[in-house]
Amino acid sequence: MPTINDKKNIYADRATNFGAEEVKYNKLVRSTNLARGVAFLAGAVLAIVAVNYSLAAMWIVIVISLVVFLYFVKKNVDYERLHDYNRTMKTINANELQSLQNDNSAFDGGNDFVNSAHNFSYDLDIFGRNSIFQMINRTCTSGGKNLLAERFINPVVNINKIKQIQDDSSMFADELELRQQFRAFGSLYASDADEIPDFGGIQYHFTSTKLWRIVSIVLIAAIIAAIVLACMDLCSPYVGLLLYVVQLSVVGINAKKTNDLQKLLTNGSKTFRKYEKLFETIEKFPHQPSRFSNFGGGYVSGALKELAQIAAFYEQRGNMMIMIFGQGILCYDINIDIKFEKWLRRYAAEIPDWFAMAHEYDYLMSLANLKYNHPEWSVPQPVEGSFILNAIQAGHPLIDPAKMVCNDINFSDCPFLTILTGANMAGKSTYLRTIGVNLILAQIGAVVCAKDFKFSPTEIMTSIRTTDSVQDSESYFFAELKRLQKIVNRLEQGATLFIIVDEMLRGTNSKDKHDGSQKFIQKLLKYNCYGIFATHDIDIGNLRDSYPKNVNAKCFEISFEGDSLIFDYKLKDGISQNLNASYLMRKMGIIE
Repeated sequence: MPTINDKKNIYADRATNFGAEEVKYNKLVRSTNLARGVAFLAGAVLAIVAVNYSLAAMWIVIVISLVVFLYFVKKNVDYERLHDYNRTMKTINANELQSLQNDNSAFDGGNDFVNSAHNFSYDLDIFGRNSIFQMINRTCTSGGKNLLAERFINPVVNINKIKQIQDDSSMFADELELRQQFRAFGSLYASDADEIPDFGGIQYHFTSTKLWRIVSIVLIAAIIAAIVLACMDLCSPYVGLLLYVVQLSVVGINAKKTNDLQKLLTNGSKTFRKYEKLFETIEKFPHQPSRFSNFGGGYVSGALKELAQIAAFYEQRGNMMIMIFGQGILCYDINIDIKFEKWLRRYAAEIPDWFAMAHEYDYLMSLANLKYNHPEWSVPQPVEGSFILNAIQAGHPLIDPAKMVCNDINFSDCPFLTILTGANMAGKSTYLRTIGVNLILAQIGAVVCAKDFKFSPTEIMTSIRTTDSVQDSESYFFAELKRLQKIVNRLEQGATLFIIVDEMLRGTNSKDKHDGSQKFIQKLLKYNCYGIFATHDIDIGNLRDSYPKNVNAKCFEISFEGDSLIFDYKLKDGISQNLNASYLMRKMGIIE
């Protein structure tokens, strides 16, 4: 099995190779820039020289120079595109290497989704800086990002859906080149408007009858004929001028309708070009989810390429050459309108499905990338029937693997609660988050940081990092009570919950805290729930004696070696016996 170091080497090699290609194409961009400038100047000089011999010689020189100039222009554009592609691919691989070195700062952490009132996401650092979302997110569309965030906010509880997501993302895990192409095109063709366009309720004006197609053909043919005949002195040039004015008038009369159509594609060429490239890449994957099998064969990418061209044509309406020659000679607006309406009649109803498909692929790419980056992680197994949450050697995904200490997780039967005790900094809070984060990852269809992971999908609620609110005149203690009330309310509504609580009622005195915590845990035993409660109150752990079938006690211990405090961060059975607050305060000179 490949290791994480193998992945690091792959990304490092790819970043180096793409960097070399970037340098190569950068040189070619500069050389073709110079070449087209030389071609233009040389053509101008030679044309001036050639005119002394004959007009025919001059035109030959101009035509040849123009062909050479346009050749270098095209090559320059091609090299610029390849330069940008290789630069983007270099960056993608460099960022992945950094990620495997525990630095995810290059990726979007989903700050927009941070919500301290959410059932668990704030407590478990799902969103924001140095978050789980930042570690996993590789989306390149706003829809894909929103879908990934939605999965985290509302994890999947349907076992068949979880298995489907696992299977679909696994198809793409080993397709490194295509996955990175997908991301690269998403970055290269980024646009401000990345949402699904609304083509509903459109009134078809230019294709409801054949009138406008006939008018366009007649006007174009008439003015071209008038120009040719005028050049042959067979008709007055005023005939062509009159037809020019007539054509401008026809275009002007329909300007509002054209503007309305163009608004549907405002800034659309970048968006549709982006999705065209994304679908070109999607269509290259050798295996596809069965529900998307009808979108292959270039059907979607071809349609989007055509739409991107139409959007680009609309954006050229303000070009002076188009305004002078296109509108008065070629019925520019009318022909684009006809082309766009034909496209809409054929494809408009399918666009939401196309965008939704692209967003789902984008979301799946993030899960596939996580699986590829961490071959040592396991695919979690959702289990039907009685509740189970068992893991072997589970760790927190955001901890450096070199420093990570893994522990087992074991929950079954119902109700079943674990009391977790331990000294300060012994590992309690990290263990709580390890359980919560891996359960969330399992329920979004991702791999988990554990050697083996079996689970029953369920609703999750936490009370770890409750915040007060000056604006709402809400104290920390009252905010925590509201969170605990919310948990009870969900249980009374019949929900099955997995509950994670860290140091309950820390905002009150010791006796109040002990009595309230004990009674809350006893109340939970009446409901269909599972959970883990971390506390410094070691007496709470004695509930295991009163409820041996429903309450378990685990702990993280510390030890003293001479004047040193030793943390092993290994989960043990029983109630913690060692404390360290006074020791640490003396060590830091806070107390005598």
